[in-house]
Amino acid sequence: MIAPALAMIARAVAAARNLWGELPANLRGAFWILIAAGLLTVMGAMVKHLGRDIPAVQMVFIRSLIAISVIVPFMARSGWAGFRTKRPGMHLFRTLVGTLGMVCVFYAFAHLPLAETVAIVFSRPLFAVGLAMVFLGETVGWRRITAALVGFAGVMVMVRPGSAVFDPASLFALTAAVTAGSIAVIIKKMSATESTSSIIIWFSVGSAVLTAVPGIVVWVPPTSVQWAYLVMIGIVGAVGMAALTKGFSTGETSFVTPFDYSRLLYATALGIFIFGETPDAWSVMGAVIIVASGTYITRRELALTRARRHARGG
Repeated sequence: MIAPALAMIARAVAAARNLWGELPANLRGAFWILIAAGLLTVMGAMVKHLGRDIPAVQMVFIRSLIAISVIVPFMARSGWAGFRTKRPGMHLFRTLVGTLGMVCVFYAFAHLPLAETVAIVFSRPLFAVGLAMVFLGETVGWRRITAALVGFAGVMVMVRPGSAVFDPASLFALTAAVTAGSIAVIIKKMSATESTSSIIIWFSVGSAVLTAVPGIVVWVPPTSVQWAYLVMIGIVGAVGMAALTKGFSTGETSFVTPFDYSRLLYATALGIFIFGETPDAWSVMGAVIIVASGTYITRRELALTRARRHARGG
């Protein structure tokens, strides 16, 4: 009985693998992005669940240690070349900005509705436009500038500063969006000399070092259940980022990027069914504006990149 069952399973796996291989690359990429979006949203929900009891900086510290424990063995097996760097100063700057962003987004997850945090953080392309002008010397046309301003208006619709419903925690989500946009510019500048593995490992090590002292100072002893959640946050986050990378490397960026916005759908569903959060009309309107402007900026950037390559004969 066991042998026929195993043979049937093997045939089913082989058939699924063949079917997967026959799918267009864009569809496979979109599938990976949808998986990544689900995993990263679940990670955010777990952070939100723990956030009322465990300080954000402590969670970031533990997550960084878990990331190191996952990454280093793989790098050691393939050699230590990934640790080599020609720009230690840029790694330090990227680590400072990235760690600040991670602490802010963890705090926002804990204190804001899940979908609202995700939507505000998705405004990162808007800030990347201005930062690219300043630090990379890029020429940005009026279309992208207008889209960025419209997107920022969408953020203001969600945040509503000065109103009775304004939550100061939204400033942490907004800071996370700014740092995310900054990181996109920093990594673009670093990629000329630094490998992806170098950027990942030095950030993981650096964020662990930066959050060690504050994490220990505010340390709240986790229960066994909370430890399980913290470990899962690290694992799910790492797997989610790997799936996201796989998706963008498999399909065309212009095709797969919109699927990343499925995080908003996942976050809304989890917010409603787990945390009892129902987004109001202002939040929905702001999220739609942010997604629309972010999508336009991304597509415009890709179109200009292809045009520049074509002009160079690439």
